[in-house]
Amino acid sequence: MASRRRESFFHARDFFPKTGMALYVTRTAAHPDTRVHAHDFTELVVIRGGSGTHHADGDVYPLGAGDVFVIARGTRHGYGDTAGLSLMNILFDARKLGIPRADIRQLPGYHALFALEPKLRRRHRFRSRLRLRPDQLAHVETLVGRLLDELAKRRPGYRFAATALLMELIAFLSRCYSRMRQPETQGLLRIGELLSHCESHYDEPITLDGLAARARTSKSTLLRRFHTVLSMTPMAYVIRLRIRKASELLRESDLNVTQIALRTGFSDSNYFSRQFRKIAGSSPRAYRRQSRRPPGREQET
Repeated sequence: MASRRRESFFHARDFFPKTGMALYVTRTAAHPDTRVHAHDFTELVVIRGGSGTHHADGDVYPLGAGDVFVIARGTRHGYGDTAGLSLMNILFDARKLGIPRADIRQLPGYHALFALEPKLRRRHRFRSRLRLRPDQLAHVETLVGRLLDELAKRRPGYRFAATALLMELIAFLSRCYSRMRQPETQGLLRIGELLSHCESHYDEPITLDGLAARARTSKSTLLRRFHTVLSMTPMAYVIRLRIRKASELLRESDLNVTQIALRTGFSDSNYFSRQFRKIAGSSPRAYRRQSRRPPGREQET
């Protein structure tokens, strides 16, 4: 039994050393049926052609050309009934790659594709997936081809170039999702628009009433949707977002704690410090000291 569990879980160490970075790409012309498995990295899947079914967390969904979906780490999934199923797999760990995501988070489609649809896949029966038009799919093919070339040839600067191509691919797909008009995608995009609004206006007053009005829904409905998708309230999300922004300023600026509190939407520095400790596990000053500790001194006390 223990051996079977090991066989059904793929680790980043099985793939990333082959490219020398936290990114691995494959393009398969005839993907076979595969047993259900999970992994400890993010997987972006683009269906090029053919047909098959995707088995994810106990459910089964049909696949066709142009389908794009994200497999979050820990998700159990596999493929069945494949008939000429051609696909591209992009395996990556955004944190280890150091991808800057502040700007991309302002795109509703980014939230919908990478965070919301994977969590609501079962409820939406895969109907809110991204499906590319033929011209969009052709553009993705070109980007992935260039990405494969960089990883295969490993010319000087290939890590930089490959990371830039992955970012371009993520941005393109996020924009494609933002332009979707199918009824099944509109609910996700509305939540995505709220998250994007928070990303752009986290330093301004944000209220539950204001978010509900922007989403054109009641407060109770908004609370229910946020809890379903993010397991927290909208205001809890805003506080976590502000703490994330404050963490960046603590690491990268010389502003004092009060200045950082005001710059990230907190009107009270004491409240900011309490929330920071609650979420980050330390005071803002301790976090700054730890983040600026010279390399190689992590074990010093």
